[in-house]
Amino acid sequence: MKRPILLAVASFFWQTVPLFARRLDQTPMSKVVELLIDLSHTIETDGVTEQKSYDNYACWCEETLVRKVREINEAKATITKTEMEMKELNADLGALGADIENLKKGIAANQQAQREAVEIRDKEAADYNDQKLESEQCIGALEQAIKVLTGAGTGKKVLGNIQEAQLLSVAANFRGLLKSSLFSQSVSNADMEVVKEFASKPESFVGGQANFKSMAQVGNNPFGDYAPQSTRIQGILKGMYDTFTASLEKNNGEEAEKQKGFEELMATKKAELETLELTLHQHTMDEAEKTKALAEATELRDDTKETLKANEIFFADAKVGCKEKATEWSERSRLRTEEMLGIKHAIKILSSPQARQIFLNSTNTFLQVSSSNVHKAARTLMRLAGGSHGDKRLSRMAAMLQNGGHFDKVILAIDEMIALL
Repeated sequence: MKRPILLAVASFFWQTVPLFARRLDQTPMSKVVELLIDLSHTIETDGVTEQKSYDNYACWCEETLVRKVREINEAKATITKTEMEMKELNADLGALGADIENLKKGIAANQQAQREAVEIRDKEAADYNDQKLESEQCIGALEQAIKVLTGAGTGKKVLGNIQEAQLLSVAANFRGLLKSSLFSQSVSNADMEVVKEFASKPESFVGGQANFKSMAQVGNNPFGDYAPQSTRIQGILKGMYDTFTASLEKNNGEEAEKQKGFEELMATKKAELETLELTLHQHTMDEAEKTKALAEATELRDDTKETLKANEIFFADAKVGCKEKATEWSERSRLRTEEMLGIKHAIKILSSPQARQIFLNSTNTFLQVSSSNVHKAARTLMRLAGGSHGDKRLSRMAAMLQNGGHFDKVILAIDEMIALL
């Protein structure tokens, strides 16, 4: 507030010093008052402009800080939500990974079971075919032997020769079949000895002669009457024939059941394998999707954290800046108010009747009286200003004028006071 008073005092000196050389129609006091009024208008105009600028800045601060708080809260909520989703995705991926491993093991076990089933079936089929072939050979040999032994002893010579050849062929076949385990398993030991004897000496089972004669030496009936062993061997062979045919029929039925069971097992295994592979494909697709979702969630969380950090820094800086600006504006407003009050007070002092009378007396007698009247007017003005505001420096300048101080020193002192303010 002191600054406007000093401006008023300085204006007085700047306006009154030239009055030593010339006389003015307008008093210095009125000129100073006009200058102070113009100054107050300028300060008011500048204040309005600055207020608008600060209002815009304050509005920006309010909107920006509110927006940043909202963005910060949204970012924190997004991070929390994303991290929860990431935990769920990690848990799902762990479960899917375990399921996929189990499915792969199940598929491998299924395929191994199919291979083993095929190997077993192939071996069973091979054993069956071998046994079937052997059984069919035995049955064929038995059937031929029974036929030959049943037809032996016919009365025709040609027929007898054929039967002799057939009997020798049957005996030869029996000697090869005796090595088969089927023979030993189908008859008793005693019967087996008879069969072996038949294979080695077939003639002893169709006639009484000890040895066969050649066909050239055979008479009308080379075999003669049936030997007693013929009936026995025929019974043994028929029993073996029935056993082999029944066993073959049984084996055929068992083979059919095994083949049916194998086909059903393979159908089941293939259906299980198809289900396992389909489930594995679905789990693999789910794993890929969740892995992608986890990567996207991780990227979103990291980006959001960076954005959050930048927003928090910006918010803190903006908050400090806005607070500092508000403090500066408050101080600026206070100083402007004091300045306006000082100017108004100065105008009031300069416009008072006492001040007008002092200036009027001094201007009317500038050319007829000594400069002491001017000193007296200035000294009175300074004393009034110093007494109103309690400023000792104004009082000291008033004393300086009273002691005969020069106007230049007083003006210099006023300039120094203005510079300090």
